[in-house]
Order: sequence, then C-alpha cells, then structure tokens
Amino acid sequence: MDVTMRRWRVLIAAAAGALVLAACGEDAEEAATDETAATEEEDVEEVDAHHDDEHDEDHERDDDGYDDEQAAASEEVPDPQPRLVVADAEDAVVHVVDLATEEVLASFDTEMPGAALYLGSEQRVVAAVQTGGGTVQFIEPGTWAMDHGDHNHYFIDPPRLLDARLDTGTPIHTTADFGRFAIFGDDEGAGFLVDEMALLDHADIDGEVVETDTPHHGGVVQLSEELTVISGPADDQDGGLADEVWVFHDGERVGEYDCPGLHGEQRGADWTAFACADRILLLEAHGDHAHGSEVFYPEDLGEEFRLGYLGVAEDSNIFVSSRDDMVAFIDADAEEMTIVELPTETATRTTVDDDGNVLVLTDDGTLHLFDADTTELVASSEETVTIDDNEEAPRFSIVGGRDRAYVPSPSEGVVHEFATNDDLRLARTMELGGAPANLVFVGAWPR
Repeated sequence: MDVTMRRWRVLIAAAAGALVLAACGEDAEEAATDETAATEEEDVEEVDAHHDDEHDEDHERDDDGYDDEQAAASEEVPDPQPRLVVADAEDAVVHVVDLATEEVLASFDTEMPGAALYLGSEQRVVAAVQTGGGTVQFIEPGTWAMDHGDHNHYFIDPPRLLDARLDTGTPIHTTADFGRFAIFGDDEGAGFLVDEMALLDHADIDGEVVETDTPHHGGVVQLSEELTVISGPADDQDGGLADEVWVFHDGERVGEYDCPGLHGEQRGADWTAFACADRILLLEAHGDHAHGSEVFYPEDLGEEFRLGYLGVAEDSNIFVSSRDDMVAFIDADAEEMTIVELPTETATRTTVDDDGNVLVLTDDGTLHLFDADTTELVASSEETVTIDDNEEAPRFSIVGGRDRAYVPSPSEGVVHEFATNDDLRLARTMELGGAPANLVFVGAWPR
C-alpha cells in the first residue's frame, strides 16, 4: 500500500452546526469494540512546504522554544498559576478556570458539547477534539513558564481561542510530543502533525500529514523527532482497527510490526507502547529506525482480555492501563506486565499525573492512588464522587496535577479536588455549574 507524507496548512474555518459526539472512552473493552460513526469527509487544503513571507519568524527563541517577544507581551508573575481547562458535556463550550480563585477566566464556544481535551507537550496549547463535528479547535490557557536552568520565569496571559483549526473526518486519537500534536482522522485514515508553537505564532500554519489512503479507526504517534508511527491498515480494509503499525523516517517507510486490533498508543521516556488485541507492542527509536519488543497478556486472563487506553508519567517507561477490576503495569525496560486487582468494583477512568501517581476511579465513586514503580496501592479516598451509570450519561475524564487530582461530576455541575500528597483527602469541591466533563490541568511548570 502506498503511504505518502505531505505538507498541509490548518484551515481557518467558520463555525458549523453541532453534531453528536462519538469519542473514544477510556474503558478498553468498550473502546475496542465500539464502531465509529462516519462523518462527511472534509477536505484539507494543500500548500507549499514553506511559510508565507509574512509568517517568517523575526525573533530569537531560547532552548525551550520560547522567545523574548512572547515573554515581553505577557505578564510575569512570581509563582506558577495553574489553570484547569473544562469542556462541558451538555453545552458546546470550554472554560478556563483559575485554580487559585476558582474564577472562570474565559469561556469559548465549540462546535459541539463534550470536546475531548489534550495538552500539548510545550504546555502552551490545548487541543479540543470534537469527533462527531469533524474538527479540532485550539485554546491557549494563558499560563506558562520558561526554564532558565537554575530558576524559572512564570507568565500569564488572557486565555484565547486560536484562529487556526483542523477540519478532518472523525478525529479521535490524539497524542502530543516533541512540540507537536499528532491527531488521527479516521475518515481519511491519516495522521496530522500540528506544531504547537506555530499555532501561537501564526493565524495559519504549515504542518505534516501521513496518509494511508484507507479509512480506519487508528492512531499516529511521534516515536522521536525523526520517526513517526501510524496504524497500518490492510489493502482491502474498510473501517475497523488496523493490525499493524508502520514506522516512517523522512517520508519513507522503514519498518512495520504486527499489532492485531491496534487501539491505544502512548510515548514514554524511551519506549512507545501500542495496545494490541493480544499484546503490548513496544518500539524504541534508534536514529533512522526503530527496535521492537513485545509483552503478551497473561494466559490465565483468557483470550478476551485486552488493554486499550495507555497512560505513562513524564520521563517514565512504565505504562499503565485498566480493564474491569484490574490495573496493568507494563515495565517496558524489563519487558514485564504486572496485574493488580482493584480493592473495590470496576475501573471507570485511569490516568497518570505530573508526579507519576497512577489514579484510578472505580464505579463506586472512589478514587485510588497507586505507585507506578512498586504497583502498590498507596491510598483510597474516603469521599466518593457521584457517577451516573445510565447509558446516556456523558463521558468524562479525570486529571492529575502537582499534588492534586481533579474528578468531575457532570450531573452535579462540580469538580472535586483531591490531595494526592495527603492520602487523597478531598481538598475542595468547585461549583462550576453546567456539566463539567473533560478536563486538562495546566500547571505552568516547565518540562
């Protein structure tokens, strides 16, 4: 199968009518079996590989990609000022909340309710992925930092909805590494790489796309700054999950690996993990090619057992996923998988926070904290969160920040804050109103 890489430009598009969201959940079984609804395919405008002269950079960037011009235009503050970005499940809106004051600093209209939110690796931009609407909008939360070696500088700006956006059919799986978002569009069977800092610099930007020319439910991830990996569909495939992953270097395919029923991908410190139907595929970048290894699921869990969503801490090679009443810890360096049973009920959401804690919310509304290195259960919350269990209940996500975890309760219009450094004590409950569902924590610490 021919696969091509080309340059493209994010389109500035007018708002379209709202459609029904059909996004991937974090439950592996549901995510692996749900069919994605097809939406009308949007065209992506091809452009030259170079920026227009009016968009050429005329200022110097430091080693972290930030520049003096941006710093001069922002307000410098003495300490980090974390913010929470919140997508509403019922109204087509995303809020940016000041975590110090609980004030909603700004609200931005989206194409549809319940946008899935992803923080860029530079921590400057949030991608609001709207699957059923066929679009991705980008938000600058307005809190950031510059690393000067022995000290940091902290800045704040008014939050803003950026003009540039990506229109593509059924965008779902999204990752962020090396200063770029990697967004897969199912209808095109293509992966779009969007430069985070260019989103801030320009009203429209150049990017890169890897095309498979075969619509399917897949994913794309950057293995390194030089290597890109995309799901590999069969020649005669029409939708569904791919059974391979393909590695690209400089536009050329340099490797392919078996991964039946691929659903879930995540890059760690050295390894990148892919959730296949019968194994976890691990790839490590080596210049212009990759090395691979595999960790198969334990036989005693049965042929139907599989993992989907994968989480990992910054600078870690231990990947985490949950399924039913179990949490799986995959040590990529040791090529080992450890299965830990949950103390209560079934996992509904799992994430890894900035401190490396593994956070699991079970369907009884209890939050649990595991140590990724030891796989031990560290704490469980005494306070429980209201979780709607009916079929029409909105999807939601949990997120962790420095010493804190945030769990929404859409039906109550609140977000609960738990202290991860104090046995998951309920620190406060923020009354936001509406139906807060998907969350992103922006800590304003440099990475």
